[in-house]
Amino acid sequence: MDLAMAQRLVDRRKAAGLSQEALAAQLGVSRQAVSKWERSESSPDTDNLIALAALYGVSLDELLYGEAASDADGSEDGSTETVDEAKEAEDSAEHADCGDKPLVDISLARGIHVIDPNKGEEVHVGWNGIHVTNERKGEEVHVGPDGVHVDTLEDDGHSVHTDDDGTVTIDGETFSSWKEAHDKLDHHGKHFHTKVGRTWNKFPFPALVTLAYLVLGIVYGTWAAGLFLVFLIPVYYALGDFIDQRHLSKLIDVVYSVSAEAWFLYMWLCLGQPHPAWVILITIPVVKALMRWCRKRWKHRERA
Repeated sequence: MDLAMAQRLVDRRKAAGLSQEALAAQLGVSRQAVSKWERSESSPDTDNLIALAALYGVSLDELLYGEAASDADGSEDGSTETVDEAKEAEDSAEHADCGDKPLVDISLARGIHVIDPNKGEEVHVGWNGIHVTNERKGEEVHVGPDGVHVDTLEDDGHSVHTDDDGTVTIDGETFSSWKEAHDKLDHHGKHFHTKVGRTWNKFPFPALVTLAYLVLGIVYGTWAAGLFLVFLIPVYYALGDFIDQRHLSKLIDVVYSVSAEAWFLYMWLCLGQPHPAWVILITIPVVKALMRWCRKRWKHRERA
């Protein structure tokens, strides 16, 4: 970008009574980007040029070349054309695709509102608190005078609400504190229905597996083969979940996936036969989808 255009950007900004920070906030760019434009170190992209023309009420030609667009037949028609071009530029700026740039809106009444269409995220900071939404992940967080509220809208998600008095509500069940919730829930927020399930999941099974691995390695020297003991950990907790909640589909899901992975690694690393053992891996997503379908059907039957 030439120095003349950079100077025009400086003059237009000062004439509009805007600082570099204020202009950057309106365009949704950094102050450093505005500074580079005005020092002729970089040029605004097309979207920002349109937004600048609309903001300053000038045509793109006048912003780029310093020439007012005028009609050869008379200044009155030229003036009308300039106004029309400015209005068109303003409309285009409002509906233009911002590419990778988040949309930023800052006002005294509304607060700060940022939308990132690429990531599906939306952040609002206002007088009533902070609200964050991620549509793609189905997550929503609100921090305000009434406490902290977290919603996870996925298939196996949970709703968590914390009040000012310290009480915690998880999926509609209220606990007096996070400690009480921790005692009755596992690290995934899953509720224990039986004392056996709670005891089963609290047992330090990973530590036992680690100890067994060290004993096998030191005594028998089976360091490589002993690594397969790790696959027992997810099976152990899946079995505990089945004991507590009788979810047979989840047990089958975990046991089948772990068994298929362990068998493939054994065929590949121990026997040197990855082919056609890899075919078993293709069946894992099929079984997962089937078990997920079974769970949904069972939920619908329970509701009916």
